[in-house]
Amino acid sequence: MSDQTRFDRLTKRHRECLTGVRALQGSKEIADYLGIEKSTVDSYLTEAVRVLGAKNRRHAALLLAEHDEATGIDAPDDAPHKMGADSARLVPPTDSLPSDVSLGEQVVGQSDYREQALRHRFSSIGLPYRRKGQADNDLSVGDRLIWIQAIAVGSAIGFGMLAMGLQVITTLVETVTHHLS
Repeated sequence: MSDQTRFDRLTKRHRECLTGVRALQGSKEIADYLGIEKSTVDSYLTEAVRVLGAKNRRHAALLLAEHDEATGIDAPDDAPHKMGADSARLVPPTDSLPSDVSLGEQVVGQSDYREQALRHRFSSIGLPYRRKGQADNDLSVGDRLIWIQAIAVGSAIGFGMLAMGLQVITTLVETVTHHLS
């Protein structure tokens, strides 16, 4: 992916948050200035780091500053206001993917696509606790009921293993005591 494409994928909010980081502001200060939540700023910065392939938010801010200085443009006119749907430009158009591939052919980037699909598949599993950047967890009623059952079964299995271990230790102690006396 070319450098220009990476920077084109940044939204205006990404750029605003990275500009705040460049000005040595913390997430709270950036959030207050933009009128959004601190967790939202952190989410934008995390996305920007991922999109730019930077090491951290500071590195991403420096990359953006260098790019803007080199091009002389602060933000492109067609930069989307927020990520989502087609405006994110994160997925290449479908016509760029190979249409006919025989079984023996190796498709360049195929393993990357499979890894991303697996990551997306497993990242969509609802967890019974709040994740970073969320105000609340997003489980449906059905998901909550499934988690309640899973936790109950896991607890029962754990308690059973503990009881079995204590029984084995008790038997072992009784056997050793019997043989010593």
